[in-house]
Order: sequence, then structure tokens, then C-alpha cells
Amino acid sequence: MSKNRIIAVVLAVLFLVYAGSTATVVKEGQEALLTGEKVFDPATVAANFWKNDSKEYFKNNCYELSELIKEANGDFVSVSQKGHYSMGDSGELSFIVKGSGTVTEVKNKLKSGYVVFDLDNNPSEDIKTRLQIGPVFKGSAVRDSISLISYKDYKNQIEWAQVSVSLHNLILNEVLSKIDFDNLTGKKIEFIGCFTVGSGDLRITPVELTVK
Repeated sequence: MSKNRIIAVVLAVLFLVYAGSTATVVKEGQEALLTGEKVFDPATVAANFWKNDSKEYFKNNCYELSELIKEANGDFVSVSQKGHYSMGDSGELSFIVKGSGTVTEVKNKLKSGYVVFDLDNNPSEDIKTRLQIGPVFKGSAVRDSISLISYKDYKNQIEWAQVSVSLHNLILNEVLSKIDFDNLTGKKIEFIGCFTVGSGDLRITPVELTVK
């Protein structure tokens, strides 16, 4: 072996020894301890909001649904100042509302279950109302109604979507699991919930639900 080749091999060995002595072994899932980057946890974001802010936030920012329908007169965009856009000043428009009514139909065997109810003092015969009861929820009305949670705080749409899923899981466990849907038809209900403006029935995701 030539002298130059021997020197190259020795240098390579020394480099490997040095690299091994300075490397830090980090367990999978604990990379943030080394990089300092905060690990995103949608369940924690949702749980913190639900525990610390949700009661007061929804109560202080909700509108009587029957009055909102009357004021909108078929055009909810005209009362957008009472709602919240998903992208700040654009995107989907959602509202937080409260109301009461009588349950006329329960579809709790479907993947995307719902409850149909007659809204008390509904000023429009053309607007039908229902509550989403899961376990799969359509849309992201709850997340998109909360000004305290902004899409700007997340890296991508996947993280943003995971926040909505985590909120829905909390609603299932903390609100809807307490309701006997098999015996709900004909009962009076009171609710606070969120809906996104769209065509067809008002599809409200409840954040509070009481059977009278």
C-alpha cells in the first residue's frame, strides 16, 4: 500500500472516531429536545382551549339563531360581522349560535349522524335545522368559529385539519356521550353550537347540548 493511501485510510478512521464521539443519540419522537423545535400536538391545543376558554368563549360570542336568521333574511354574508372567516378575512364563514327546539328525527346509526329539530321561533320555513352528532363530523365549523385559534400558527393544512379533528373528539366525549339519542325524538333541547354557511340545511355542531 502506498504512503498516500495509508495516510488517507488513517484520516478516514480518525474522522469516523471523531464523528462517533461527538454524535448525540436521540430517541425517536424526542428530536425536539435536540433541535429546540416545538413538537406540534393538536390534541393539546384543543384540550387547552376546551378546558381554559371554551365555556366563556362560546357563551360570549354566540347569537340567538332565530334572530340571526331573521336579520340575515336569506343572506348570512350580510351579517358576517357576527361570524368568523376561516382565513381571517376570507374563506368559509361560520357562526356561533344558541337556541332551542323540539327533536323530530334522530339518525344516530349513521357514520355522520345527525338530529333534526324544529327551531323555536324560526322566522323562515325555508331554513331547516339539524345538529351533527358524529362520530364523523362534516366541515370544521367549530374550529373555524374560534378567533383564538388561527391557521397562521400552523405549518400546513394537515396540522390545521388535526386541530378540528381533536375538537370533534372532545365534543364526542364531553358533550354527546352524555345524551341518550335512542330516546331523544320528541324531546325539547337547548344548545350552543357552530355552523358554516352553505347550501341546504343549517348543519350545527353542538358544543353544549341539554335535553329538557
